[in-house]
Amino acid sequence: MKGDIVGFCCNYTANVPAEVLKEAGLVPETLRIRRLPCTGKLEVAAIMDALADGAEGVFVAGCRVDECHNLTGSQRASKRVAYAKEMLKELDLDPGRVEMIFVPRGEAGPIIQAAREMKTRIAGMDDAMTRALESEGAEQSK
Repeated sequence: MKGDIVGFCCNYTANVPAEVLKEAGLVPETLRIRRLPCTGKLEVAAIMDALADGAEGVFVAGCRVDECHNLTGSQRASKRVAYAKEMLKELDLDPGRVEMIFVPRGEAGPIIQAAREMKTRIAGMDDAMTRALESEGAEQSK
């Protein structure tokens, strides 16, 4: 679906189910939350796979660095997000398609904000992925 956003969220940061947030109109309908025991377990391949599987934007919501349940999980995730951004640059894709956010435990507000910002961000992008999606849509409408 055009505009898909995937949010990889630490189990300690995302306490409200995405469906509840969607029903309340707080996040885009295209948001898919994938809960992780710790964002430190997230591999770069999972970020890239989410994009390859159709997501136009990905955010990783980890604990604040000084509140990480697993001590350094958020730091590891942040490094992996930075590496994914570098990979996107090499592929002529906007590195803004991927973002790391740090969330206080149990607060839905930063996740809602990240989803909304990502939706706005991807709507304004013009990179190889955008052009490929537009040409794919044109082909399907013929």
